[in-house]
Amino acid sequence: MKYVYVANWKMYLSVDQEVNFCKKNDDALQKLQEQNNCTIIICPSFIALAPLIELLQKTTISIGAQNCSDHQLGAYTGEVSAQSLAEIGATYCIIGHSERRHYQHETDAMVAAKMVLLLQHKIMPIICIGETKKESDLALQQTQTILLQQLEPLFAVLRKSTHQDASIIIAYEPVWAIGTGIIPGHHYLESVFEWLQKTIATHLPATKITLLYGGSVDPTTITQLKKIPAIAGFLIGKASTDFEQFTKIIQSNNS
Repeated sequence: MKYVYVANWKMYLSVDQEVNFCKKNDDALQKLQEQNNCTIIICPSFIALAPLIELLQKTTISIGAQNCSDHQLGAYTGEVSAQSLAEIGATYCIIGHSERRHYQHETDAMVAAKMVLLLQHKIMPIICIGETKKESDLALQQTQTILLQQLEPLFAVLRKSTHQDASIIIAYEPVWAIGTGIIPGHHYLESVFEWLQKTIATHLPATKITLLYGGSVDPTTITQLKKIPAIAGFLIGKASTDFEQFTKIIQSNNS
């Protein structure tokens, strides 16, 4: 399987640290991608996007943003538009991360609006969905109910748009697994990803979907995660800011 590895650097690094990471490791990142037949996507802070795109322009490493506005243009202080991301050369964008849903009170409708704007500007959205610990403790069926609530606005806007045959990435991130070192059990993950495959295919038969897992992805947990057949890649947080750890995650096998 050709895995997708998304490095979500969040706000762990300063802009100088982000630039230095790529200056130091640009050749190594390219070799890592080629030798492991995978796709590597680096998602730095907004102000590091332009310099990293320039630094890595001679490689096939992709650069993505960590967010975008749900508005096209206008009087929205502090926001960054999908159009601006496209103009500087970003090709991916994370939206709907649980931290933004929680701290910035982003709604499912806002995430759906961002997705459409990104697709209009030929940027592939990486859409995060996930349930809390309290919700997951109730039952697998409750988790599916929560995920469906987050997915339905995406289904609705895509069916009405001209992007029904688009390619999008959906990252399942149990909120309770992010940064805790705890990952869901094998059976739980298998059940969730099988359900996601069937549900999305039913609602969006023409859309090309890549399913990722995120939440405490590190060199210790990756071997178990790669045993889930429906997982096509990983959204990696803090471990992706350490090149040695990031390398171990990518080079880990399915054994």
